[in-house]
Amino acid sequence: MTRVCLRRASAKLSLLLIVVAFSTWAGHAGAQEEAIPDSVAADVPASATEAAGEATFAAPPADDRDTASEAAEAAAEEEVKAEIDWSLNLGGAVNTGNTKSWNLYAGSDFQLVKTDHRLTMGALFNYGRADVAPADPTTSYSTVAKQFFFDSRYDYFLSDMDAIWGALGYRWDPFAGFTAQLLVNGGYLRAFIKTDKHYFAGRIGYSYTYENYDTSTSIFTENSNIHGLLAALDYENRLNEHVEFLASIVTIYNLNNIDVQNASPFQDIRIYLTAALLSKLNDKLAFEARFLMLYDRIPAALEKTDTTTIFSLVYTIM
Repeated sequence: MTRVCLRRASAKLSLLLIVVAFSTWAGHAGAQEEAIPDSVAADVPASATEAAGEATFAAPPADDRDTASEAAEAAAEEEVKAEIDWSLNLGGAVNTGNTKSWNLYAGSDFQLVKTDHRLTMGALFNYGRADVAPADPTTSYSTVAKQFFFDSRYDYFLSDMDAIWGALGYRWDPFAGFTAQLLVNGGYLRAFIKTDKHYFAGRIGYSYTYENYDTSTSIFTENSNIHGLLAALDYENRLNEHVEFLASIVTIYNLNNIDVQNASPFQDIRIYLTAALLSKLNDKLAFEARFLMLYDRIPAALEKTDTTTIFSLVYTIM
């Protein structure tokens, strides 16, 4: 009887301990669940994990460098390209019979235009020989012409109609008395007309001329340094798509005394005139007639005025 009572008491005690243990475990598990933050708990389910993965691999925002690159490309496309014209000139003449002579003309012209910049360069070589006494069998051909001209000019437009300019020129002309004539000029330019077909401008500025004389043909024996006031007019007219006319006249007045020439200021006047008519035969080939006039009030040789007329074919390289 006593054993039965002990068993019953032991069973009740065991049941009570199980209940207490289960209650303790349940309370501990609840405490752990409450300790997990809501943000972490939300990421635990499978659906939440997939959303997080999609966010991780989403397309990044546009790179600022790509935008800048696209803008630079667009600006480059809109930038005005440089216009380049480069041509070679070649001409000549042959006379037989009562007049026996031949002449050769060769030259080149280059022009670059881009927005506010304009660069022009030109060169011309003229050489000729003739039999000055064809009726005399003892005579032979002698040189009657030898000239070389080079000129270049750069214009920088401050506005559509105003520019500053600088120029450099060289002349070798022994029959005119020059072993070398060097001109350095610069000043202000005002365009009166500036369109696709017409260009008319006036220039004013300072001119420096250095002259080295050929003692075999010149009446002067020493070099000259001439400071001058320059005034010029330039004209271009594209008459149509096949014909173009160019002209330029430059006048230089000396500002200093020129001892070699015994000239006082504004006494030694120089005039340089160029006129050319260009007619295109096709896209690459053209015919040109060019006229040059050089006037010097106090010349190094006998004549005050020298002229050269040239007919040549022009081949356009660019």
